[in-house]
Amino acid sequence: MKQIQHIILSSLLLVLASCRSGPQIIPEKTLRSVMRDLLVSEAVLQTDRAGRSDRLPIDSVDIHTVVLDRYGYTLADLRHTVREYSLRKSNPLANILSEVAEEIKVSRIAVERRYREVLRIDSIARARTADTVFRSDTVLRGKLDGLRFVYTEVVEGDSVVPAGTYRIGFDYSTGSHARSYTKSVRAKRIRQNGLTNESTLWLPTARDTTAYEGEIVVAGDVKAIEIFLAETLRKDLVPDTCYLTGLRLVHVLPASRARALLQQQITGFPEDLESYYNDKRLPTDTTLRHRTGRADDSRPVPPFAGR
Repeated sequence: MKQIQHIILSSLLLVLASCRSGPQIIPEKTLRSVMRDLLVSEAVLQTDRAGRSDRLPIDSVDIHTVVLDRYGYTLADLRHTVREYSLRKSNPLANILSEVAEEIKVSRIAVERRYREVLRIDSIARARTADTVFRSDTVLRGKLDGLRFVYTEVVEGDSVVPAGTYRIGFDYSTGSHARSYTKSVRAKRIRQNGLTNESTLWLPTARDTTAYEGEIVVAGDVKAIEIFLAETLRKDLVPDTCYLTGLRLVHVLPASRARALLQQQITGFPEDLESYYNDKRLPTDTTLRHRTGRADDSRPVPPFAGR
């Protein structure tokens, strides 16, 4: 009987202990993690909001509530903890905030290093997988106005330009007496419905031969790109003696697609291995099934694997 009473009394004490009569004090170690997550979450949300068009206001209370709930605390606990720590003679809040700032700094340095590595890998992948869709080594001398070419592809009988980024480049010089903002590269995107959209890339003056490169972004409903050089001429001025050669148009894949394609080129393995093996399953070996009691579920090895 005494044992049963002891068990009941222990259970009641546990229940009473679990029922909080007021806010709790968050331990210093946990508070440091909470403060770090609060600062990082607010920074991320502010950055995301800056990139959105709606620019809806962000309520810090909502952020604090979600983060504190992850650690099992409330806003009342946080306010109570900050008040209690600030009243202490040692006041550990300054040390906690200093440690949080140092942790964020270390994380930021690591993230920036990783970001630079990703940019370098993406740059290599996009350069290795880029496709030159047009090239002309014709040397043009005199005025630039009038040079024109059209790029398109034929897919299943329809003219189409694959969506993505196209880089147009060439080497040129404009002469010693050239005027600014008189020469340009114009790209006219001709959509499937016949409508056009034109963009202009202005050429800076270049006394010596200079390499030029500009980007043209193409959406998914374009059937042709018409690119031409334009020059503003004045009858009372002698035309500039210009020089241009090495004209090229290069299709650059998005970074994610370029990484996947480069990985496949180097290793022989596609990005989606599961689908590859499911689609390329070898025919069942009935002899092996007879001997082992199971079907042979081996798949063919991708090309160049292990070489």
